[in-house]
Amino acid sequence: MTDRILGLPAKYIQGQGALDRIGEAALQLDNSALVFADGFVRDLVGARVTQSLEAAKVTYQWEDFNGECCRSEIDRLKAKGKNMNLVIAIGGGKALDTGKAVAAELSVPFISAPTIASTDGAVSSIAVEYSDDHTHIGVMRFNCSPAVVLVDTQVVANAPVRLLVAGMGDSLSTWFEARACHAKGINNFRGGAISDIAMNLARSCHETIMHYGRDALCAVEKNLVNEAVERVVEANVFLSGVGFENTGVAGAHALDAAVSRYSSDHSIYHGERVALGVLFQLKLEGDTDAIRKLLPFFKDVGLPINLQGIGLKDMSAEDLQDLATIVMRDGSPIRNLPFHVKHDDVVHALSQLL
Repeated sequence: MTDRILGLPAKYIQGQGALDRIGEAALQLDNSALVFADGFVRDLVGARVTQSLEAAKVTYQWEDFNGECCRSEIDRLKAKGKNMNLVIAIGGGKALDTGKAVAAELSVPFISAPTIASTDGAVSSIAVEYSDDHTHIGVMRFNCSPAVVLVDTQVVANAPVRLLVAGMGDSLSTWFEARACHAKGINNFRGGAISDIAMNLARSCHETIMHYGRDALCAVEKNLVNEAVERVVEANVFLSGVGFENTGVAGAHALDAAVSRYSSDHSIYHGERVALGVLFQLKLEGDTDAIRKLLPFFKDVGLPINLQGIGLKDMSAEDLQDLATIVMRDGSPIRNLPFHVKHDDVVHALSQLL
């Protein structure tokens, strides 16, 4: 029997003004840190981070992140941090993924400080690697999740609303993909069987978004933080992140990955493609009841409900065939669905999303 394996970050911190306490969190790990963020994020929160580190008497070295999680950037930052005992990355997914890689190669702890809640990678032990020219290469897996994940909900609430909504779309896939992977009996990203705890986390993620999502959107439109925002940020970042890593992905992420390969439109966020992928997976599953419950929510918060909503306009029958071929490619998580999926099934499901 396969062992059940559950992997989590060592500490998760979330709240208004949390970045002002990053020095305290760092000092509990070590007293010297390589810190990096892109120019925009550094201008936004750099002074606060610096002040907090100095107050905690943590020695630090600031570096600018060049924007891509690629080998040259990992090597550059690794060289910059060779005399430091901690890595802190602040910003979006690519900065945080780079931080995971740099920390792993330096064999030091990592603090992940997301400034948006549009994806769930901040808490995971997985990073996506690209080439210098922004071509997707593959996935890097590390032995552990971040030592600390620190989320300042006011910073998240000040970010564009669309980012939070995209995070909701990503989060809504967690439960539907978890139940598919559990039914299939696959191993999770940690290499073990899916535990009941992981399934409960995934289910809680879904329930939280459906209950608090609309209210959180209304608050963030005014740059406010209330209980709904706290709950949705926790779901987008923590519950979704530990949920997917400890269960798996299936049809929703299969569509996302296929569309990202098929389309050159980079204006669509990962979570928006995944949200449509949820509807795609449910159509494959024939779960019309779940679709009926989701559609009003999607429309209320502005998640896409058709292919046009993710930039795929005027799709011909031939176009649908081509996209279905990519969905069905070798290694696609479409095969994590607990039934045999045929090419024609994919084409039919896609045609229902026109």
